[in-house]
Amino acid sequence: MVRDLDDISFSEWFLRFGGSRGSIDRMWDPIAYALGFIDCDNISARCMLTIFMLFAIRSEASVLRMCEGSPDRFVSGPIREYLEERGVKFNLNSRVEDIIHDVDAEGKPCHVHGISVALDGGEPVRKEFDVTVCAQDVPGIKKLLPESFRKHDQFDKIYKLEGVPVATVQLRFDGWVTEMKDMEAMKHVKADLSDGKAAGIDNLLYSADAEFSCFADLALTSPADYYKEGEGSLMQCVLTPADRFMKMDPQEVADITCEQIYRLFPSAKEQGLKCTWSNVVKLSQSLYREAPGMDKFRPDQSTPIPNFFLSGSYTYQDYIDSMEGATKSGLMTAKAINDRTPAIAKSLKERNSVAA
Repeated sequence: MVRDLDDISFSEWFLRFGGSRGSIDRMWDPIAYALGFIDCDNISARCMLTIFMLFAIRSEASVLRMCEGSPDRFVSGPIREYLEERGVKFNLNSRVEDIIHDVDAEGKPCHVHGISVALDGGEPVRKEFDVTVCAQDVPGIKKLLPESFRKHDQFDKIYKLEGVPVATVQLRFDGWVTEMKDMEAMKHVKADLSDGKAAGIDNLLYSADAEFSCFADLALTSPADYYKEGEGSLMQCVLTPADRFMKMDPQEVADITCEQIYRLFPSAKEQGLKCTWSNVVKLSQSLYREAPGMDKFRPDQSTPIPNFFLSGSYTYQDYIDSMEGATKSGLMTAKAINDRTPAIAKSLKERNSVAA
């Protein structure tokens, strides 16, 4: 089983079956960097082979596609609208101060009443719920869990997981960077090209020759939000590993990325294309580091506290730490709540009877 291969690296597995180091360096490392932000020597064989198994079972899964525009508009936006239409309220700019809970005779949490939350930056207020779901990434869950929760082994194991640093760089140019044949089309930005038909490569791209293994021209791949009339490419590049960039000035990071783009597409530099705008976003901890042996530390969605549940791509599910993994974890969390609902309802009835 693929899951049983979590204790070895992908390189170890690949070389064991006759693969070459050159193939790892030129092909598989860029893929590993795109998936987990670490290379094949440091990523679990389980992580990589999970993807390949999915491609083998579902042929449509291997097709590279991009959203027509921003994820907020085409992914999370519609989900938010769906929920708001059904009465769900999103409390933004609000900080959870504490998880209000009871402990048993051993000091272990046994029931969660709700949360203490500072709504819109105000004073913390107590909000009580029958069921509490904590949907976080690894850095978030570590900050949020009270120290007493670590007395449960399931929660304590979470602290074994570490996030990987990553930097995302966006660079706007005055022409179409990835067009390498038609030099006139490369500089053609005057017409309305909002249909995504501008010159260049309309796809997700990978390279072994830059510090951004995964990149795309968003003005081409996702023109609904990223194309601007009269302007050219919006190159988005994901820098991995990003350790050396974390303390750099954002402009220096942008300049380094720009030079590497010119190296990949020398015609863009030869034709005088200039970067007209840049933006750098750094995350010191993003996805958890899917190194060999880490899978066993991922927590289940159900917890030892009957009415407290976890959700997030880092939790234990049959995919990797990703948007797809987050979706799978959410479905599993919903099922876990449904399965426990009778017991939770009975427990709440008993608690209310005692309180009365």
